[in-house]
Amino acid sequence: MKIPGKGYLFKRGKYFYLQYDINGERKSIALKDKTGKPITIEKDAAEAKEEILAPYRAGNKTKLRKSAVDALKTEEETLQEAVQKADNILNPSLPFTKAWDAYLNNQERPQSGERTLKDYEGYFNKFYTWMKGQKPEAQRLKDVSKDIAGEYALFLKKSNLSAGSFNKHRDFLKIFFHYLREPAKLEVNPFENIKRLDDKPDTRRELTENEIKVILDKAKGDLKLLLGLGVFTGLRFGDCCTLQWHEIALDSKTIKRIPNKTSSNKKAVTVGIPDILYFKLTETLAEERKGYLFPALAEKYNDVKKRPMITRVIQEHFKACGIRTQKEGTGEGTKKRAVVEVGFHALRHSYISIMAKQGISQNVLVKLAGHSSKMSEHYTHIQPEEAHSIAQNAFKNILSSSPETITIEPLKESSGIQDRIKAALDYLRTASLPEDAKNKLLNILEPQHE
Repeated sequence: MKIPGKGYLFKRGKYFYLQYDINGERKSIALKDKTGKPITIEKDAAEAKEEILAPYRAGNKTKLRKSAVDALKTEEETLQEAVQKADNILNPSLPFTKAWDAYLNNQERPQSGERTLKDYEGYFNKFYTWMKGQKPEAQRLKDVSKDIAGEYALFLKKSNLSAGSFNKHRDFLKIFFHYLREPAKLEVNPFENIKRLDDKPDTRRELTENEIKVILDKAKGDLKLLLGLGVFTGLRFGDCCTLQWHEIALDSKTIKRIPNKTSSNKKAVTVGIPDILYFKLTETLAEERKGYLFPALAEKYNDVKKRPMITRVIQEHFKACGIRTQKEGTGEGTKKRAVVEVGFHALRHSYISIMAKQGISQNVLVKLAGHSSKMSEHYTHIQPEEAHSIAQNAFKNILSSSPETITIEPLKESSGIQDRIKAALDYLRTASLPEDAKNKLLNILEPQHE
C-alpha cells in the first residue's frame, strides 16, 4: 500500500514492514513497538513510520544520528533477548523443587553441623510453602524479587517470632540465595537488603529461686523433667529437647553431650546431675533407656514448624505460675512486637547465676555452660565426680527448702524399684533434711541402717 511521502508500508502475514530509500539505497525493516513486539495494527505502523522517517525529512543530522543509534540499540536488545531465551531453554535456572539439594551439594557453602542443617531445611521449607501459597506462579529461585523477599519478611514479623528467630530465618535465606546465585541465574540477592531485627538478650532475666521452685512444683510429666533439665544442668532448650539416653551416665551422675549450637567443633560438655534429677531419671526402666529421653518433644523440636508448639506450652506454664514472660507494653494488645523477658533460656541464666553465687570459678562456669573459650579449655578439665559434686552443692538450697518439688510417687513392682530405692538412698544421705526425719526415711528404705 503506497503512502504519500518517502517510504511506504507493506504487510507480510499479520506484521507490518517499512521500505524507504537512503542515498539511493533501498532498505526494508520490520516495524516493532516500544516493547520490541512486532506491529500488527496499521495505525501503529503509520506512527512508527513517521517516527523513523521524521529525521530524514527534517534534514536534521543530530536527529538522524540519534535515530540510527536507537535503531541499532533496538536491534542489539532484540538479539540479546533471543540469546537469553535460547539460554533459558537449554540451561534453565534452578527450580524450587531442586533448590535444597543444590544447596547441600554446593561445595562453597558453610560446612554447618547436622543440627544447623536441619534448621536450615526447616527455614527453606517454610519459605517454599509460603511461596506456593502466595506466589504460585513463581517456580524458580530467580522469580523471587526484592519485593517478594520484603513481603516474606513482613509475614515473619507478623508471625510473632522473636527477634532472634526472625534473624535466623533472614540470615539463612541471605546465605542460601548467595551460594545458589549461579545455578539460579540471579542478578541480585533478594534478601541482601532485608535488615536484621534488634535482638537485645540483656532484656531477658534469670528466675528467682522461689520462681524455680514454683515452676517445678506445678509442672507435670515430661514438662516437669524438661524444666528440671534446664534448671539443674543449664543445657540449652534444643539440647534438653533432643537429649539421648546414651549421653546420660547414671553411674557417674553426669551428662556428656556435644551442644547443638557448637556441634561443628565437636567439643562435648560434661555437666553434673543433682540427686533430685537423678532420682527422676531412674524412674524409667533400664531396658527403656534408649533413643531420645523425650521422643515426642524431639520430634517436634526437629521440625522447625512444630517447634513453637513446645515454646507455647512452656510460656503458658510460666504464665500459669504467675510469671510475666513479655516486657510490659509489648506483645498482644499493643502495637509493639513482643519482647520476651522470660522463656526457657531463663533457666540457663538461672543455672549460671546460681553456680556463680556458689563461688564456682569463671573457667569452670564456661566449661559447664558449654561456652567457647580457648583459655578455659586449656586450664580446665572437669572430671565426672567433680561435675556431680558441683551440681549437688550448688542446688542444695533449692532442693532442701522445696519439699513440694521432691515428689516421691507410689512405687510399682514394674517401675524399676531397685533403681528407685538406690536413688532415694543416695539422695537422703546428702540431702539437707532434719536428722530425725532423714533417719526415719533411711530406716524405712534400708532397715539394716538401724
